Amino acid sequence: MVVMIEYGLQAGLALVGAGMVIWAMADAARRPAGIFEAHTNQTKPTWLLILGAALIFGLGSAALTIFMGGRMGLFGLAAIVAAGVYLAGPKRQFELWA
Repeated sequence: MVVMIEYGLQAGLALVGAGMVIWAMADAARRPAGIFEAHTNQTKPTWLLILGAALIFGLGSAALTIFMGGRMGLFGLAAIVAAGVYLAGPKRQFELWA
């Protein structure tokens, strides 16, 4: 019983994390390059590279967690952190100055 609850929590976290990474990547891809240079320390290609790696690791970790019954893992958590940094930092700056 406890194992099923733990698995459900891990799978839920993996799905929420994957959705968060997809949201961050889609938002970064649709923004013009000039806005990154004006409001952040990083360029658009840098953010797309960071979020692209987070997307690969986040979706891979979610797939392994859900289909193989494993745990979220360090790479999955790193992907969520990368997406969270983008969503809390640059995305918020873009919305404040838009």
